[in-house]
Amino acid sequence: MADRNFRWVVLTIFALVNLVFWAGVAAAVGLAGSPSLNLGLENFLREGQATAVAVWEQLGQPPSGPAASVEGGAAMPASASTASAGEQPMAAVLSPGDVAPMSTPQPNTTQAAVPDQPPAAPVPTLVSSPLLLTDPQIQSLTDLDAELARSAPDRAVQIRYQEATLNAEIAALWQNNPDLPYRDVRVDLMRDQVVITGKVSVLGFGVNAEVTGNVAVENCVPVLKIEQLRVAGVMTPKFVKDQVEDMVLEAMTWYPADYPLCLEQIVLEDTRATVYGYRR
Repeated sequence: MADRNFRWVVLTIFALVNLVFWAGVAAAVGLAGSPSLNLGLENFLREGQATAVAVWEQLGQPPSGPAASVEGGAAMPASASTASAGEQPMAAVLSPGDVAPMSTPQPNTTQAAVPDQPPAAPVPTLVSSPLLLTDPQIQSLTDLDAELARSAPDRAVQIRYQEATLNAEIAALWQNNPDLPYRDVRVDLMRDQVVITGKVSVLGFGVNAEVTGNVAVENCVPVLKIEQLRVAGVMTPKFVKDQVEDMVLEAMTWYPADYPLCLEQIVLEDTRATVYGYRR
């Protein structure tokens, strides 16, 4: 009985001690979180902050005395003679908010040298007086091209061909181009009519042909108007005549459509042809 009472007394004392211990822990935690607790750390931080502010304000104030003059927020030495031997001159100090003066760049007024320009070539004067050419070479139209190059627009042009010269030019044309499908071509000029005779190659055979017609102008280009076509041979079917006609018309398409000389009229006379046109 006595042992059981002793055990209850021990347990009661242990429970009270445990209660007092945890109550002390709770009181210590509350005190640590209270703003009234001051362990000296707050005073130490405040003193350090006040000291730093004082030093910063002292650096921001210009030095007193003749040591330096202030201009634009920077302290500069007043004279080199005021510095004592062995002392270093005071460097310029900029306070927070001051801006260091900057030099304004001066515009470059020096003009770049202009290289000497060569004198402009004189503009050639275009010729507008009427141009007359007699028997120009068909193979080489260099003279005609040169005249057209220095001709003013709408300059009148007249070209005259004699029948003999024209046939000589046609013969030279065939000799320089032996692959042409015709040969022995001759032109007989009459009033308002031209007769062309020669030999053409059809299906590998040489066929004599004679074309009678007139030469007109359409869109600045000469055009042959066939009035009659004769083909000599043992057999002359229609397709042969059609092929000869196509070859003759194709031979008249040598004149370039964009040539500077625009043809207006071709006049046929006995043994002579005259071409009228103008410079485009």
